[in-house]
Formats: sequence, C-alpha cells, structure tokens
Amino acid sequence: MGAKLMKNPDFIAVDWGSTAFRAWAMTLDGAVLEAKSTEDGLKSITNRDFEAVIRRSCGDWLSANPQVPIVLCGMVGSRTGWAEAPYVDCPVLPAGLAEQAIHMTMDGHRLAILPGACTRNAHGDLDVMRGEELQLLGLVQTAGLSDAVICIPGTHCKWARLHDGALAEFRTFVTGELFQLLRNQSLLGALADGDAYDAAAFRRGVTRGADYPLSHAVFAARANTLGGTLTPTALSSYLSGILIGAEIAAQTIPDGAEVVLLASGVLADRYAAALEFRGIPSRLIDAKDATRAGLLLAAQQLWFQDVPA
Repeated sequence: MGAKLMKNPDFIAVDWGSTAFRAWAMTLDGAVLEAKSTEDGLKSITNRDFEAVIRRSCGDWLSANPQVPIVLCGMVGSRTGWAEAPYVDCPVLPAGLAEQAIHMTMDGHRLAILPGACTRNAHGDLDVMRGEELQLLGLVQTAGLSDAVICIPGTHCKWARLHDGALAEFRTFVTGELFQLLRNQSLLGALADGDAYDAAAFRRGVTRGADYPLSHAVFAARANTLGGTLTPTALSSYLSGILIGAEIAAQTIPDGAEVVLLASGVLADRYAAALEFRGIPSRLIDAKDATRAGLLLAAQQLWFQDVPA
C-alpha cells in the first residue's frame, strides 16, 4: 500500500484497456494526487474478478476515502469487459456519456463505467471507439480545441473531428495491425532485414501509398526488393510509409488546417513526418493529459454538477 494522500481525492479515474490499467486519485480542479499503472489489462483477467484488480491497485485510496466514487473508461465497458456500456451516437458530449454510463457499487463506492462512441456513414456502416472519445473531449479542456481535425495513431488509428466542442465524427483505419501482419506474416515481410528507420524509403512509401490503390502499392514493397530498387533494410520503412501515406490520402483536411496528433514516440514521429511531407501542418499533444481531462468532465457530469467550480 502507498503512503497516505496529503489531500482527499474527489474521485478516482480509471482508464482500463486490453493490456494496461491506469488510475488517478483526482480532485475536481483536475489535480492528480497520485497515479498508478499496472499491466492488469483485460486480457490478463481470466477469472473476471475485476474488483480484485481495483482493490489491489487502489485499495489504499478506497479504504482511506470510503465515499470516493470511481469512473472508468476504455475496454472495461466492452462486451468482453466488466459490464457492457452501449455506444453513444455522434455528436458526443460529456453529458451524453454520463447519461449512458453503467452504474454499479463496489464495497460501498459508487462506480460508473462509461460508454464508447459510434458514428455511421451515409450507407449505415458503423464505426466505434472506446476510450479515445474521452481523450478527444478532454482536448476541449486541455488544449482549448473546439473545432479540430485529430489523429490518434495506433493499432487501429482514429481520425476524428471536433465541432463546437463535441466529437462530431470519426473513422478508424487498421493501419498498425496491417503493418504488423504484413511485416511479420507475409511473403513481402519475409524479405525485410530489420526495422531500422530509413527516412528516404519512408517518404518514397508515403508517395506510393497516396498515389496507388493500397493492395497494389503494398506489393511494390516485395517487387522492388526482388528487383533490387529497394534494399531489404529499407523495406520496413517503405511499407510503413505506404500504409500511413494511404491513410492520410483518405482524409478530408481543409486547406491550411493543422492535424492534431494525439500520440507519442515512434508513431508520433512517423505521422508527423508523413504529414509534413504531404504539406500538412501538425501539432503534437500528450494523450495522457487529455484522457484525465475527459474523465474529469465525465465525473463532473455524473456526481458533481451541484458543486461550485
């Protein structure tokens, strides 16, 4: 158990995904009194004892603050999570997420599992997210964004639009998953020699991915390597560029508008480089701050609307 907090938290915020558990003891002014992070993602919970994970990670906070409520977001609210919280249709605001939350109790503590968000295209096809909607709405607070084009790179990359402070629409691209499958389980990936970054090959791939149908562009990685115009050490970067280039080319970005990248590390660098190469300005923002801000907004809607700011 950790040391006693210097101040009592107003609520506990939890971002619980497939591979990680992150929690913050927070106050209504957004201050983080203490943070905890573990690898107790949903995939590791084979016995479905979700309460045990919270007690193990946050038990000292809970015992010291018997009335503190807990708000959770992410895959914990999925069909394979603790309790399924339905998706909320775009446009989405924090109040809409709070209204559709699943309410439970645990050792006398109020607990709310937030829903995800969904959108439909003109043909009625559905797109969904869980967790990212809190990050996106949190940007309204942390970055002062009410209208923006936002990209959240990852295994399943999200491109979203904020309008008047609401999550207006979004689209998902399985770019990261495709890269892993092609790099590790395909004939073209078998030709690659390592994954060292080659900037020239990456830019070449970005152009190829933007200018040709994706499946045709991808095969160029194999054909060019076999033909000697692409070295095996550059193939991984070239393939990465193709997939990211095709993704960027599929977006409708107003002239002169910047893309907000909610990312860090290698993916942030790759997307920023690809956008710059395509002549599109970008700005990097920390996703962790945005997640906490979104959870704060949800907690205020759930339990603290009558508390003076």
